[in-house]
Amino acid sequence: MDRDELLQRETEGWAGLEAAYTRVPAERRGEEGVVPRWSVKDLVWHCAKWAEYTGGNLEAMAAGTYAEEHHDDAYWDAMNADIAAQSKVRTWDEVIGAAAEMRERARAALMALSSVTDEAAEDFSDETFEHYEEHAAEIAAFADRL
Repeated sequence: MDRDELLQRETEGWAGLEAAYTRVPAERRGEEGVVPRWSVKDLVWHCAKWAEYTGGNLEAMAAGTYAEEHHDDAYWDAMNADIAAQSKVRTWDEVIGAAAEMRERARAALMALSSVTDEAAEDFSDETFEHYEEHAAEIAAFADRL
């Protein structure tokens, strides 16, 4: 996939996430239960934070300082727990506003690469549109249960 296709897929993936979360009434987006202990707000924040994370990875790739992180599941679980804790103290509007900035970091970092390697494309797709699609499906299933 080339840069333009990746950017288009990211846009479409976020639009799918938006379509899913707009099906959930605003007053219920902070309600846990989309997945155990996570709300719509938590999952949207989670997706945005991982987009921001890939932006950092892509920036490091551009600078020639990238080193893939190898950690055990406990490390990543703790990171995700921290991300969830961050979302719980934010309002919906804060989450959505920050999400736009976090997504933009990933998109800008991808655009700044002199060439998009397979590694960069995989990192970007894994942590943006593929991730959005996974959680959009969970949010849509939650909306169906309401």
